[in-house]
Amino acid sequence: MSEGKLTQRKQKHILQRFAKVIGVISIIIALVCAGYLLTLTDSEDKVMKAFYGSISFFCFMMGLVLQSIGNANLPDLTVPKDKVKQAPFDEK
Repeated sequence: MSEGKLTQRKQKHILQRFAKVIGVISIIIALVCAGYLLTLTDSEDKVMKAFYGSISFFCFMMGLVLQSIGNANLPDLTVPKDKVKQAPFDEK
């Protein structure tokens, strides 16, 4: 880090793109479960309400975390190869 300046990556890593896709899918699943939970308002089955409530909460939070991972602008931390000149070898 002799330059004192970090460069940003040109492209996102494949795992960042994968996290973003899984995050979107997870938020969609959370919305579907929350919608189904709203249809259970007249039901007396507390176990099903708790199940769909917890699944929707977990999927929504997981989606938020994966979206933030996918949207992160990471610096390029690869070490550049130094161009070191070879000193001539003196034989005596």
